[in-house]
Amino acid sequence: MNRIGRWAAQAGQWLAVAALVAMMIHLGADILLLNLAARPLDGTLEVVAGLYMPFVVFAALSATHLNREEIRVDLVGNFLPQTAVMFLDRAAQLLMAICAAALAWLTASHAMRAFDIGQRIEAGSLVIPLWPGKAIVTAGFVLLAVAALVRLFGKADNGSV
Repeated sequence: MNRIGRWAAQAGQWLAVAALVAMMIHLGADILLLNLAARPLDGTLEVVAGLYMPFVVFAALSATHLNREEIRVDLVGNFLPQTAVMFLDRAAQLLMAICAAALAWLTASHAMRAFDIGQRIEAGSLVIPLWPGKAIVTAGFVLLAVAALVRLFGKADNGSV
């Protein structure tokens, strides 16, 4: 289970990095053309908001969770016995897996509908399909559910869960 989780998290990280690099190149070309030719690229804002940003954010969710890099506030954890903290952490992982799976289920219908109706944005001469950005949101939630299950049932490298 750990191997699957780590592979999924790394795949998500690389996808997020690739989207970030593509966004950087796209924005750089847009700024360059705006300053040199006084003509920006059509649809830059739409491509960044509809395609790049969902990839950057949702592809990396599982890696963030699996590596315990999410924002975490311990209000009572320091005052409880270690066994209670472990129980609460496992309960939180189960709840995270259930919520992420539910969000994946809900967002999948939006992605499939966007694909079925050919939902797109037209920006100048550019036609941008919206389903890839919506599909990565669903995939991000699926990978987050897997990461939560790995933390629930698997062992981390340092022996903790």
